[in-house]
Amino acid sequence: MKDELGARMKLFYEDALRIVLPRRTYVVVRIDGRAFHSFTRELERPYSRRLADALDEAARVLCQEMIGCRFAYGQSDEYSFLLTDFESEDTKVWFDGNVQKIVSVAASLFTGAFNHGFGRVASFDARVMVIPQRAEVEKYFVWRQLDASANSLNMLASAHYGHAELLHKSTAEKHEMLHAKGLNWAKEPVAFKRGRVVRRAESGWQVDREIPIFTRETAYLDGLIP
Repeated sequence: MKDELGARMKLFYEDALRIVLPRRTYVVVRIDGRAFHSFTRELERPYSRRLADALDEAARVLCQEMIGCRFAYGQSDEYSFLLTDFESEDTKVWFDGNVQKIVSVAASLFTGAFNHGFGRVASFDARVMVIPQRAEVEKYFVWRQLDASANSLNMLASAHYGHAELLHKSTAEKHEMLHAKGLNWAKEPVAFKRGRVVRRAESGWQVDREIPIFTRETAYLDGLIP
């Protein structure tokens, strides 16, 4: 009876919403911090190296666990991981492409590693995307880097001006406001302007904090995407 009930539960309920990713394509798993506006309120401004280091280490841990991970790109409170499974006929896909497993384990591993490194309890969610064309994968990471630069400028401006002063201000106006205080966003650390990349090296997964602008040095991103 136990086996019959187990089969029934799996058929009718457990597997009813089981979604499996298509094979031989590009998969992006993006991890995002939950309620990080509140979580980071008491951290140093405009940028927190302690926070970035904990995020980078969590991404490095997850890269080691993910089957088919090619690289990860991080900025603000998020990290995006590129996975592929078309290197050979025998290449496997993480958790056989089971979406529920992928997002739950990815968020769990990342959260655990981050909390261990940072020393405070945070939580992260995960989502998975299938991007069938290589050119669209490139555009995805260009988009996230553009978002990184916008976030970086906003954080620097918010550290020196109030919300009301920045309301409806354009990017150019924010730069001018910073220049008026003797500040130049262009001179801020590259890792906080453009994001970071976790990539495989001979010694294991390493964090690159001096990445180029993807649209200017196209060979960098081209070398990361198979």
